Amino acid sequence: MVEAAPDIDGHAFARAFLTMVCCETRADIEGAEAIVGHKAKFQDYEPSTWVLGLLGKQVKAPELSRAIRFLHQIARQVGRFFEDYDVLLTPTVAMPPLMTGTLQPKGKQALGMKLLGSLNAGRMIKALAGIEVLADQVYSFMPYTPLFNVTGQPAMSVPLYWNDEGLPIGMQFVSKYGDEATLFRLAGQLEQARPWAERIPPICASV
Repeated sequence: MVEAAPDIDGHAFARAFLTMVCCETRADIEGAEAIVGHKAKFQDYEPSTWVLGLLGKQVKAPELSRAIRFLHQIARQVGRFFEDYDVLLTPTVAMPPLMTGTLQPKGKQALGMKLLGSLNAGRMIKALAGIEVLADQVYSFMPYTPLFNVTGQPAMSVPLYWNDEGLPIGMQFVSKYGDEATLFRLAGQLEQARPWAERIPPICASV
């Protein structure tokens, strides 16, 4: 094992990735409108989904094109990295497991999102809490997994470690494009060495 990583500008990646996600969310909303035959409303979606769609509506075609080009460049960089390495090991997320709903907007942020979302104030949302801000929030929690959503390389999360509260700490293993077989073999070996099937976090066992 050696310490190495693809040379990626994480924050630039997060912004490009979220730009694409916002535009895809907008496309999904408009696609659903065409299927059901009526205009979507704020009440039809969770506030965060609706806000992503509003942000996507504000993205201009050249901005989306630049984001997609940048993500393609990143994919080629990562592909070259795996010419020298068989498997990359990272944490799955940047912090221990969170309670359901922890990452949802709260307080003034949630109130503002609902208010601006209900008013379809996409321009104001972009000005106040644009893609850059959301990208930083997302990247701080999960800086490792979105990269491989973009590159298309196989990745797996394996609960090899457990914190003091008895919660599993996922370890992400990534292999070359199309090399799922290596990860399946590795998963079998790791599970034999550190079995996890019978380990249940205390918080789950007490429910």
